[in-house]
Amino acid sequence: MIHLSKEELTETLFVIASIVGRCENAQTKFREGTSQHTLLKNRIRALYLSKVLVEAELLQMRERLSAVSCEETGKCEETGKCEETGKCEALDNFEILGESSLMEELKSAVPPIVSIISKCEKAQSKYEKGTAQFRRYEKIILAMKVSKTLLEDRLGNSSMPENSAERK
Repeated sequence: MIHLSKEELTETLFVIASIVGRCENAQTKFREGTSQHTLLKNRIRALYLSKVLVEAELLQMRERLSAVSCEETGKCEETGKCEETGKCEALDNFEILGESSLMEELKSAVPPIVSIISKCEKAQSKYEKGTAQFRRYEKIILAMKVSKTLLEDRLGNSSMPENSAERK
């Protein structure tokens, strides 16, 4: 499990949305069935899955904060729900991995994300640290590493140290 702030997750969501928009725009320039079109289709699918996982992480964070607030204020009813939000327990059991087909989708989403990381790292290496282009790629790389980690966490493969998101 990764531990990121709400701001970091929100920035990741913004970067993913930006990349999706650019990929969808680029996809219209290629005929269906070409390798470029298929590559973009796979990336878009992976990015949408990543977006859902980041949104779920933000939702869990919001629910945990709500639960703490309920406990601190003592406004929980006997049912365990907060009078203000209607919920008092965190979404610790939030499951999106109910079907094997969804597991396959998650597995197939990892390679496109890894590819984006690789391409961005290669492009970033052409620029000096501190330049606008270098920082732009840095945001994309961080967002994709967060996405990759969330995907692997959901798949149960997050035990390898290289899979954790790097924070500075």
